[in-house]
This record gives sequence, structure tokens and C-alpha cells, in this order.
Amino acid sequence: MQITKEEIVAGHSALRVRGFLRRFDSGFFIHSDIERFMQLKPRQATKFINDMVALELIEPTEPFEKEAAFQVATRGLAFANATAAKPIYRGTGERVLSEFIDRVNAVNASKEYVFGIRSAILFGSMLSCTDRLGDVDVAVDLQPRSSDTTQLRKLCDHRRHLAREQGRTFTTATSWALWPRNEVLLQLKARSRSLSLHEFDQFEGMESFCYRVLIGDSNLIAAQIPTGRAICHLRSSWRRTSEVSQARHSKNDKPSFVVFLTYSFPPQDVSTTPREKSRRNKNPLSE
Repeated sequence: MQITKEEIVAGHSALRVRGFLRRFDSGFFIHSDIERFMQLKPRQATKFINDMVALELIEPTEPFEKEAAFQVATRGLAFANATAAKPIYRGTGERVLSEFIDRVNAVNASKEYVFGIRSAILFGSMLSCTDRLGDVDVAVDLQPRSSDTTQLRKLCDHRRHLAREQGRTFTTATSWALWPRNEVLLQLKARSRSLSLHEFDQFEGMESFCYRVLIGDSNLIAAQIPTGRAICHLRSSWRRTSEVSQARHSKNDKPSFVVFLTYSFPPQDVSTTPREKSRRNKNPLSE
């Protein structure tokens, strides 16, 4: 998903709205939070809330101390991950994707992280036939490496305290609690402006969602994203490039092969990203 500096969303700069959605993407917020972050007066904040709800970027959640509360919606999570970088060429996108898969393998091979990557999928413009891409859209399914609750809590606490010792600051209780998960996402992102990283739960209920499995069990992924459509068969009109790498996820795991497949599809098979979907629905976010 791509945005521009000139784009206006809910009456404000798209970049500022993206910053707001990123700030509150892991918890709820109330009217006063919006006033403070967006520097709005009460009436302006109310209008901003109404506009954002209408755009399906935020949605109501459980009230907080009898006051209306909101959370970032699925489309808002996608917008929070949007990039303002210039379009890239397909060759660059393939390099970015290859480097991402290398980082996935590195995380899964390491024993230091609390979470591993069980599945990864590719979607968006990389599945189209165009040579210019907005960014490389991928989604991951993170799973804790220990099923023992007590052990998992100890591992999470260790990673939090280690991060603090190394100089990381946690401004909220939520950022402290989510750190063992977020550090894996940061490692996978690796500050790449051309990589748009998502999690599987962002696609719940999204219709006409096409994806290609990069890593993981295709049947399990299909059950997790029931409204999605996996692209898993070949046509002679598609151009294929492939790269296969072998990785061991842990000492006790059997070797597994990670297959990176990039296809160019006929126009009718172009994948649906959150932004493309909103454009077809004539959403005000569309360019």
C-alpha cells in the first residue's frame, strides 16, 4: 500500500494520519488521546473520529470508564503500514523479497527469539504483471516457541529486560508487553522502506484477497484466511522466477525447504491489496 505526502485523509495529511494509526495500533484510545496527538480542539476531534470511522480506519471498542473508546480497524492497520516511498522496479522487489526470506530463516534458526515465523505469504502488486511496484507486501504468522505458559512468561520477561539493558525505552505498558513479538517484526522489517510487513489477523473478513504461500502449510494458512484465495497453480502465460533455499528452524526440526516464487499474472488475476480494494469501492482514500 502506498501513500503520498500530498494525499489528504479525513481532512489531514496522509502521513500524519499514518503516524496516528501507528501510535495506537496496539491498543485503544479515547477522545482526549486524539485531541492531544492530532492537536485538535474537541469539536475538530469529534469530526476526525467520525471521518475515520466512515473510512473504516478506526472502529468503536469497549468503553473505557464509561467513555467512548476506539481501536484501529483492519483497514487502518494496513494504512499504518503504508509507504510513502517512490515506486520500485520488479527487480528491486525480488531482491527485497529474497532478503526478507533470508531474515525469516535467520530468525527461525536462532534460539534467542521467543516467537518464530510459522507461515509467510506474499500479496499485493508483486503478484501483478506490472514492472513498477508500490512496495513488497508480505504477511507473517508468529507463534511462540514454548507451549508452557510459565516458561513463555520467563522467556518474554528475559527479552524485555535485555532490551532495556541495551538502551531501548518503553513509553507504554503495551509496548513493554508486546516487545517479544515486536522485536521479531522489527528484525524482519530491517528498516526496509520497500517492504510492507503485516500479520495474518489483519486479513480477517477481507474478501477477494489473493496471496502466494512463501513459507508454511498451505492448508493451515487457508484455514486462517478463509476469505482469501491462494494462487498455487501454473499457467503458460505466467513468467516464473524461483529461488530455493534450505533452512533448519531448530536443532530438533527436520530440514525444510523455503520456496520463493514470483509470478507475473494476466490482468484479471491481479491481487487485491487494501488500497486497491478501497479504490474499487470508491472509497475516499483512493487517488
